[in-house]
Amino acid sequence: MKKSALIAGVIIASFIALSQTALAQTERQQVPQTQRPYNNRLAARVIDLQPIPSRIEHGVVSVRNTGSAASSPSVATVNCHLPGQEGGCPELPAAAIAAYANPAYPDRLTVDIPAILPGHVYNHNLSFWDDLTWPSGSYVFEFVVDAGAANNESNEANNIGAHTWVVP
Repeated sequence: MKKSALIAGVIIASFIALSQTALAQTERQQVPQTQRPYNNRLAARVIDLQPIPSRIEHGVVSVRNTGSAASSPSVATVNCHLPGQEGGCPELPAAAIAAYANPAYPDRLTVDIPAILPGHVYNHNLSFWDDLTWPSGSYVFEFVVDAGAANNESNEANNIGAHTWVVP
């Protein structure tokens, strides 16, 4: 009987010690959030690239970074065609083909996009635009930004856009 009473006493003493330790840890964890050090809060930094399709009417390919981190350099592609058809847009001048062609994206105009800071827009003026003759009609421009997936973005679904330009 004395041995079992001794074991019970050790168990009770251990339980009390564990309870006090747990209570002390709980009290340390309940420091109000306003008193916690700032460096314990982590903010996610994300990249989010989006095309601005309507600017193509002025010969400009524009990409916006709506994220909170700078992007890496990437590629934007543009596909011009008549509605419901393949092709039908004016041909690029021969002198411009080398600057805007990339074998990884056949039949697409490509623009190299540099790193873009968060909240900024990169605008690329197409050097050949003023040399093109656009017959009257509708032209569809389809854009893909970060075409090669160089950036790990928060929203990959908004990397595409389209614009229909009606030339009188």
